[in-house]
Amino acid sequence: MTPPPASPFRTRTMVLVVAAGLVFALGYLLVSAYGDRVDRQRSNAPGPATRTATGFYGLTRLVTLAGGSVVETGDPAARPDRGILILTPNARTTREEMEAALADAAGPNAPVLIILPKWFTTPEPRRPWREQQVAPLPEDRVAALLAPLVTVTVAREAPAPLVSRTSLPIPAFRPPESTQSLRGERLYPLITTATGGAVLAEVPGKNIYILSDPDLLNNHGLAHRANARAALALLAGLDPAAPGTILFDTMLPYGSGGRSVLQLAFEPPFAGVTIALALAALLAGVASLVRFGPVRREQRAVPFGKAALIENIVSLARRAGRVKDGGTAYADAMRDWAARRLALPRTLQGEALDAHLDSLATTASYAAATDRVRGATTETDLLHAAQALDDWRKELKA
Repeated sequence: MTPPPASPFRTRTMVLVVAAGLVFALGYLLVSAYGDRVDRQRSNAPGPATRTATGFYGLTRLVTLAGGSVVETGDPAARPDRGILILTPNARTTREEMEAALADAAGPNAPVLIILPKWFTTPEPRRPWREQQVAPLPEDRVAALLAPLVTVTVAREAPAPLVSRTSLPIPAFRPPESTQSLRGERLYPLITTATGGAVLAEVPGKNIYILSDPDLLNNHGLAHRANARAALALLAGLDPAAPGTILFDTMLPYGSGGRSVLQLAFEPPFAGVTIALALAALLAGVASLVRFGPVRREQRAVPFGKAALIENIVSLARRAGRVKDGGTAYADAMRDWAARRLALPRTLQGEALDAHLDSLATTASYAAATDRVRGATTETDLLHAAQALDDWRKELKA
């Protein structure tokens, strides 16, 4: 019988392949669920995690290294009660998004600082972690961002020292290359340009502050030590109740991105269901690998070998109910074998041959054995009788 071909793959190899497939499948699900959110956070939109020139990652690091705390929050309901909230709209922010952000941010105790955008930028083709200035944002577009709150006009002025009009202990900022300023009737200026345009202004009665020029606090501006010192003093002065606690809004720069079914599967409260299903699948896989006993292979309909052939003949005789009829044929076959073995003449047939074989000097009686074989009525009796006749044959053969 030819053995079955061995498997070309080792068990350990297949386990590693299956494990790698599961890891890649999990990675695909995570990328499908959160890839859009990660792409938005890795873009050059000015936000707390953006490391390009117009981003505010430097401000978050500065506050943290100075002993403060920075919380990035996109859910208004989960924001802490204390700390100054920083809103950073950009060129893609719509009026509706700005209205929603102001409605969620306004409060009597927590001050809000709005840092207006100033530049159109794009990532450098060969160095996407850096960006290049394309053009300044149109003044009317910047002013439109504040339309839900206050009516202002935006102007760009030549670099000149900034003037502090507040009693807050804020060191002087290093003026940018071109200063973006505001003018409006409902604004109370705190820091202005030499011509009177507001760079930092307060909306009276709203506890909202507006920084018109982002180059004072973004990564590019904080590269100057004077701006870093002034930024810490500014944030502490605008929120004396909780100095050093900064809440950075992530909805305006990154967007909410919505929620998908895949995100729900990996977040509470459905994360527990996902873990339970994964464990159940793992246990089912282990149970299918670790089985009791060897693998049962399908048997051939007609096995190889003499024993299998005889077994098939017996099985067919049993189904036909002809097992007991085989006794006579077995006795005749045994008599013919003895005649050939002893080289008896062919003229010796039938009862004469039986009498001659019974007269031989053997311990077992030939006549008694053949009578039992021919007269057996059950399979068990036939088996015992055939064994007795076979004992006579062995004795004769010896």
